[in-house]
Amino acid sequence: MTAQLSTSQPRPAIEYKSPIGAQDIRDTIVIKELDLFLITNLNGNVPRGNANGLGLYSHDTRFLSAYELILEGINPIYLLSTGRERFSQIQELTNPDLVTQQGTHIPKQVVRIQRKRVIGPDLWEEITLSNFYDEPLTLELSLEFDADFADMFVVRGLVNQPGGTLFPPQWTDDNGLLFCYEGIDHVTRTTRVDFDPQPTQRATNKVMYQLQLPSRGEAPPIRVRIAISPVAPISSTKRDLPQLISERSQKYASWLEGQVGIVSDNPAWDDAIRRARFDLRLLESKISDFAYPAAGIPWYVALFGRDSLITSLQTSWFSSRSATVLRALANYQGKVVDSWKDEQPGKILHELRRGELARANVIPYSPYYGTVDATILFVILLHEYYLVTGDVSLVRELADPLEKALAWMEKYGDLDGDGFIEYQTQSPDGLRNQGWKDSWDAIVNEDGLLVEPPVALVEVQGYAYAARRAAAGLYRALQNNELAAKQDYMADWLRDHFDEVFWMPDKECYCLALDKAKGQAKVISSNAGQVLWTGIAPQQHADAVAERLMQPDMFTGWGIRTLSSLEKRYNPMGYHIGTVWPHDNSLIAYGFKRYAQEDKLLRVLSGLFDLASQMPDGRLPELICGYQRIDGEDPVRYPVACSPQAWASGVFELFLRLMLGLQTDAPNHVLRVVRPRLPGWLRQITVTNIPVGNGSVDLACRREGEHTYTEILNVRGDIQVSFVEKW
Repeated sequence: MTAQLSTSQPRPAIEYKSPIGAQDIRDTIVIKELDLFLITNLNGNVPRGNANGLGLYSHDTRFLSAYELILEGINPIYLLSTGRERFSQIQELTNPDLVTQQGTHIPKQVVRIQRKRVIGPDLWEEITLSNFYDEPLTLELSLEFDADFADMFVVRGLVNQPGGTLFPPQWTDDNGLLFCYEGIDHVTRTTRVDFDPQPTQRATNKVMYQLQLPSRGEAPPIRVRIAISPVAPISSTKRDLPQLISERSQKYASWLEGQVGIVSDNPAWDDAIRRARFDLRLLESKISDFAYPAAGIPWYVALFGRDSLITSLQTSWFSSRSATVLRALANYQGKVVDSWKDEQPGKILHELRRGELARANVIPYSPYYGTVDATILFVILLHEYYLVTGDVSLVRELADPLEKALAWMEKYGDLDGDGFIEYQTQSPDGLRNQGWKDSWDAIVNEDGLLVEPPVALVEVQGYAYAARRAAAGLYRALQNNELAAKQDYMADWLRDHFDEVFWMPDKECYCLALDKAKGQAKVISSNAGQVLWTGIAPQQHADAVAERLMQPDMFTGWGIRTLSSLEKRYNPMGYHIGTVWPHDNSLIAYGFKRYAQEDKLLRVLSGLFDLASQMPDGRLPELICGYQRIDGEDPVRYPVACSPQAWASGVFELFLRLMLGLQTDAPNHVLRVVRPRLPGWLRQITVTNIPVGNGSVDLACRREGEHTYTEILNVRGDIQVSFVEKW
């Protein structure tokens, strides 16, 4: 296999900065539709010069960097923000105690300010002021805007942006406020703001309304439309907000009705599932007509290989999404050796950015391939899709990408030919670490020093084992028994050699990784837990790992830490060195299920369920700080955690399957039920329309004491429901 060399050249070196520029996004509101999203403070404002990364974004560009509503020169008082369907929001505000410019004293909380917004493909807002005072009022309401067109990497403080040309804002002949920027990628980006009715006064980037509010009456609404280009077409069509919200709500409801049905005796659990599903719908984006879940808002509204694959594995019974993710990633599969992008033939991308810096090749993200595990997970997801659907046509369609992914594992993934998968960054602007813990200080030794590459991560070897088994199943589906036997042989070899190299007898756990000299990084980490879901570990070592991860230095009560609190490098606020990640915990729990550790699975689930209930929006965040849980104290939120995050939104969906013990084998028309166990806070649950190929199954589970019983309610199609003890 001869690799073609790329001739692409990076631009001159750019300055990288640390830490992330945006400092805190905890008390913010997000609405999104496809690639357009708005993140504001609780008032619905984007304050000028904010250090939180607030603004209106699309394709990694901030199209609005200021968007402020001011009443008589003062910020209104925040009361409430609603909008659980994630594409719209309603803010309820009121006036502080104030004296108008005309000298009139207005007591606090007599004026209601309601802001209604809906997003996609433009941003629409309707502002209504109501007067609950006994006298008529004259009030000045101002709206101020700005647009810096900053690339997301600049907003995050990762790159100092080379300058394009930012033009002064101008008013068009048809009374639109226009912001314009010509980027170094030779693309002209614009943001246009239109008003109905026209403002009383206007300045460079600000409008003022003198509003007459009758006693116990309201002023006519102010409507604002914000359109961006070239990402979205600018339309002059006026839209009715209630109609827009109603239409979008119906689409969300229809999407939700198409999912697996869930009803339990715990409404909070049902609501957690519903919220997570709405978030998965919110995160849906498209590229080249392929739908995929964006990794997270606000920093990662982009196609990420690893994130989209793991999210699809967590939610594998939503098989249509798995298919589009597989097709999207196959479309961008590596073709050449390009060190600038860490690209290699057959490799699945890490991250695809579409902003100015990526388009101008200032950063290597167009796309960037610096991930050691996405290619392996691609193979696993393709097999999981086949097990859920029995659809061999997609396997045939993706047979060539499958072959190339397996070839990458042998030629490029195994850097030194020892049978293990390693990574070593080639790009001068690439990621030092290329597993899921990809921050610069994530992979450490017992002495606190960084592990020197090439690095062989422990969980990646488990992924490789699962991928070999998956590939064997896929080749049997393609009736190629010779290649199936080869993959099974390679899986057997890896299983037999893995344990002796990665096991730490003195710590009764797997090490984090092997370094360039094949020495163990002898720290206790959550990576060892992720090994278990792949099935590579022998039972006795799996039991020991499960026990080790539930000790107080690892299990916080909310979830399992990324790194033991006993390790030298531990930091409960470090991104990957002591925090708790819900998706990480879900994969560890998957391993607990495989090795019949249901008690530990339910402890982890209960911690995460409690965590979600403590979050202001009721959703699991990307991560939290790794402080120990203390009765009466809230979890410590991570300042810049994405919320929602795709693989955090998929957590409860995976736990549902693990609790019920559901294992789908559509090619053989079987749904297996393996040791179902419900937690103490869930006594009964009914799950309908569980897909098995072209058919489906309805089940009801109930818990009586320590025992969970499953009843078959309905079977549609030629399907056998089988109760077994082994996963």
